[in-house]
Amino acid sequence: MSHDNASLPVLSMPVPSQEQVSDLIKAQSQALVVAHKASRGRPSALSWTHLCLGVVACMLLGWHSQLDLRRLLCFEGFWDWPVVPRLCDQAIYNRLARADTWMHALFDRVSQHLRARLEPWQDRRLAPFARAVYALDESHLDEMGRYLPELRALCHKDANLRAGRISALFDVRLQQWVRVDLLQEAVTNCKVHARAMIAGVQAGTLLLFDRGYFAFEWLDDLTQAGLFWISRSSNAVSYTIVHVCYRGDGVLDAIVTLGNYRADQARYPVRLIQFWYRGQQYAYLTNVCDPLVLPLADVVRLYARRWDIELAFRLLKDHLQVRLLWSAKWPVIQVQLWAGLLLGQVFHALQQEIAHQAGVEAEEVSLELLVRLTPRWLQRGIDPVLYAVQWGRDLGLIRPSSRTRFEAPLVEPGWVQPPPASVLRPREYARHAHRNCQARSKSKATRTAVGKQGPKLRLKDGVLVSVHLNLLE
Repeated sequence: MSHDNASLPVLSMPVPSQEQVSDLIKAQSQALVVAHKASRGRPSALSWTHLCLGVVACMLLGWHSQLDLRRLLCFEGFWDWPVVPRLCDQAIYNRLARADTWMHALFDRVSQHLRARLEPWQDRRLAPFARAVYALDESHLDEMGRYLPELRALCHKDANLRAGRISALFDVRLQQWVRVDLLQEAVTNCKVHARAMIAGVQAGTLLLFDRGYFAFEWLDDLTQAGLFWISRSSNAVSYTIVHVCYRGDGVLDAIVTLGNYRADQARYPVRLIQFWYRGQQYAYLTNVCDPLVLPLADVVRLYARRWDIELAFRLLKDHLQVRLLWSAKWPVIQVQLWAGLLLGQVFHALQQEIAHQAGVEAEEVSLELLVRLTPRWLQRGIDPVLYAVQWGRDLGLIRPSSRTRFEAPLVEPGWVQPPPASVLRPREYARHAHRNCQARSKSKATRTAVGKQGPKLRLKDGVLVSVHLNLLE
């Protein structure tokens, strides 16, 4: 049985302007032109705004190299920007290496405009008790090409060939990036940068994250900061049931205390939800301990929406071709990433507007086809929203969603026993293990030092014997 809520009435929307994608980017980019004191010498033939928009145009057209950017700027031109002749390729490379700050600023301005435009249409059926619903996750970038001399001697699959990683917060209601941090360290546990990502997040926000972030100290810090969260339960976690809200037919909804051992214990009680679906048991944890505020079916539906950030990463890497890096220099990689993120914001906004105009869910609008068809429509002077609403079903752009929908067991509110206040009191004494989250490999010197720690003693047939460790070579 399905527990999806009925669709709300479709809100009336203004008709978008012609050539929405290009006009939006051009209009927002004009604010980047900041008045500054003119320097000595010949004025620059290529402004920062012109360069940044050229990068965005290249990605929109599906080009994959810095030379394509030079061809666009110096020979072809784009939108209303003129051609800049007599500009060598090295000048483009040098300017790209210093354009990351400008591209980031352009991304922020376009994001602010889109959030203001989409705010009235956000899906408030998702966790109405929460101020906002964010998904937290990281994505590792692919390997860089061996363009630089120091990279040519590295073997395939070497960790130093990884370009870095993206740590991000994604607004599930608005389908927009909230915060994105580009990190050069590729091989690092996601929990290392987790607290920096939630800095500034308002209390009452609901966070969705996977088991990679599971740690007692992290969960306690979120609860203490007034943030709600939902996560899959770790298979190895130990807990003690202190109150059963509902039990029956393979379903358990209970308040538990995490950590049965003194070495690692969670301070605040949480809610454990377990049920069976198609022969597999699913377990979720949340600090929303009232089953009447957050029913079991809503927990399952909300955690399934954590997949939205994975689809946003897929749009960035696969459909916008960010996995094909133009350069091995970190500043140039950042320029390409910010341009891809900017286009991702615009395409997510287009998906939302087309869905509202057509009266369907946003997931029923194909992002892949939207990325492929929008540049062609813009070149022909066709409005993407109006054309997609009129012909989207014939083109296959609007189609039934293929996402998996979990059918959560039915639990009537009358069957549930809310927990008393005494059960929800935090532990008086709690200790966190403070495990090191950073991934590190044992070097040869470290392994040798471990072997030199001395003999170990053990019993054999009731006789105490000493066993010497062999030195690892």
